[in-house]
Amino acid sequence: MEGKIPKEVSATILLTVYRSGELTMTELHEKTKFSTITVLNHVNALLAAGLLEEERVGNFPKKRVLKTSQEGKRIASLLNLADLSGHGSGDLIEMGAKAGRVAAYQEGIASLRRAKATKEWLVAELFLKGIGGLAGGIAAAAKGIPDALSVERDALKEWAKRLEAHYAEGQRRLGTEDLNGCISIVSKALAEFAGASKVFSDAIQKLKEMKLEELANYLEFLAPKQTQKE
Repeated sequence: MEGKIPKEVSATILLTVYRSGELTMTELHEKTKFSTITVLNHVNALLAAGLLEEERVGNFPKKRVLKTSQEGKRIASLLNLADLSGHGSGDLIEMGAKAGRVAAYQEGIASLRRAKATKEWLVAELFLKGIGGLAGGIAAAAKGIPDALSVERDALKEWAKRLEAHYAEGQRRLGTEDLNGCISIVSKALAEFAGASKVFSDAIQKLKEMKLEELANYLEFLAPKQTQKE
């Protein structure tokens, strides 16, 4: 999958190996245009970090064949998605982290309604930020979906808009110190989002058929879940 290459040397090397499947040191040097010593130093660092794996093949001198490790694939897929969607990888990590907690918030809502804790406002704000993070994550993922899946892309964009609208209304309620109203908005958003399962599953299946694994995996992470512990 082609795209722009990030400026950071280590990220460039990791993403180049990921997109190619496997590369020898010579091939990596030719693709990145970095100096031999630069490639060597950063490859060794990525190997030490467990993001790349290598295999020595052939007769003397043996070739070093590089592949991304399981953890390297996870990180590289996020870099690739960020590159293709126009979002920074840090943005996607932050949105994904927030979205991954949203389902767990459902378990805290009932307790929050029963409790009269002094930190109630902060907890309500945290719940609401989870909805905002989920909306942003879905919008970012939709940007990377190809034109061939325009129906699925538009459906995901619509869900992002709906969640964003709930987020805006929740912020308004929070601004007037209507905490119960804010929590009701979060509950409503989560209940509605549970109905998005088919939209996500259809998009995920078609993306996998198109070999767009990183985008499919990100959508799986954002998709409605029954429960998810912190």
